Amino acid sequence: MKRLLIDTEKLLQTDPLKVRCEYIYHSDNNGLISLLEIAEFAVFCRQCPEAHCVKACPKDALERQVDGTVKRYNLRCVGCKSCVIACPFGTLFPESINYVTTHCDYCLGQLEENTDYLPLCVETSPEGAIAMVDIEEDSPREGIFLVGKHMAVKSMNWRLKEGRVL
Repeated sequence: MKRLLIDTEKLLQTDPLKVRCEYIYHSDNNGLISLLEIAEFAVFCRQCPEAHCVKACPKDALERQVDGTVKRYNLRCVGCKSCVIACPFGTLFPESINYVTTHCDYCLGQLEENTDYLPLCVETSPEGAIAMVDIEEDSPREGIFLVGKHMAVKSMNWRLKEGRVL
């Protein structure tokens, strides 16, 4: 299955204005910021079995999914940052809990019409920062983790230490 692969290390070194986005709701080209936000949250969250951040949220803006990941509902968030304080690992940053109302649609419509299609973010990002790849499962030794159905993230992750999977 083709997925959008986000290399967070390379992307963080990229000038966001150089990477273009064609998503209709990103008129200010904030698609890159949205992608980076989703990628960082998914990779750095430790998906605690007790999910203290979820319990601390007074507005049910966080929800633990069946697969263990924590999902955010940005429009429910009131910005109280209770989740940030409750996170025992300090992986929730105030900057990552913000009001993003539109997210990347992964150019799924265009990909369904043309399987050779490359999203504009892939075409305009530095080599390897954003790519379309065929990937079916996590590859922890390479630091690649699936995020939902349409994205994979390459990043140093808490599950890796000195090149070994914990």
